[in-house]
Amino acid sequence: MITYFRKDETILLMPHEMCERTSFGFKYLSPAEQPIRLINIGWDRVTSPAYRWNGLERGGGFVVFQYTLAGKGLLRDGETVCPLTKDTGFMTVIPSDQEYYFPEDGEEWEFLYIVVNGMDALNHFKAIAKTTGPVLTFRDYKEPLVLLSRLYADVYHDPQLDKYTISARLYELLMALHRYVEGRGSVKATEDMPAAIRAAIKYMKSRYAQDLSVEQIAEAAGLSKYHFCRQFLKKTGLKPNQYLRKIRIEQAAWLLRHTDKTVEAIAKEAGFEYTNYFIKVFRTFVGATPNEYRLGRTADPVYFLRIEQ
Repeated sequence: MITYFRKDETILLMPHEMCERTSFGFKYLSPAEQPIRLINIGWDRVTSPAYRWNGLERGGGFVVFQYTLAGKGLLRDGETVCPLTKDTGFMTVIPSDQEYYFPEDGEEWEFLYIVVNGMDALNHFKAIAKTTGPVLTFRDYKEPLVLLSRLYADVYHDPQLDKYTISARLYELLMALHRYVEGRGSVKATEDMPAAIRAAIKYMKSRYAQDLSVEQIAEAAGLSKYHFCRQFLKKTGLKPNQYLRKIRIEQAAWLLRHTDKTVEAIAKEAGFEYTNYFIKVFRTFVGATPNEYRLGRTADPVYFLRIEQ
């Protein structure tokens, strides 16, 4: 975002707000080999009920994603009609029995939109819509808007922007939507997490070799067990005991890579009382046994192994 300062006032502008409203279309001479390609991108404001798009009357093989900036539109999904108000977005895979339009009694509808095609685009958007439905609320999660706004501004300033750069930006948007679906919010790093969650992670990293209970971790975070577990899952995507096992396995992987200690010794040092259970958990997380990992047979023994959900 771009920051402007006036006397006694700070104004934050999204990148697209420094441009004019318009739209850009892309045609490709080569076959659709890229897994995701941009077909259209635009910033529009409509006030007429003539604005109406039916998903059964537009050909097929592409996806529309539209983010409402102001005003209101409507989406008909089968027999259900959903309002599209500020900070909501919708996605529709064409063809489909869906229709988005400006209401008869509406005043305005302002939005950013993209139209994309490619197998990855279709598969990802279908998977997201299967979990969330076609309409998503981004009131507390602005990352999709920031990414759309930036892409619009980049294309506006450079309509010849390299197609691979554009595709990379589209993947950023897809991953932001997946993060939304998983309930991860806009947290990107430990430093961005609430202090209580940071305290819990720090506590686990300093005591992972001990027999820790969720109650102990919640106490270190200064929260009740119920509230802590709910917030921890929301911010990290893992339950506290899953995160603790992740820390333990990461440490075990490091020891396997950098020491000659036995698997039994590493299991105890990483916080596992029983070696057989350690081997089972390690295989679940890494896809290889500790010995296979150490020897590089099934998984490469990298300098440091980071485990994500």
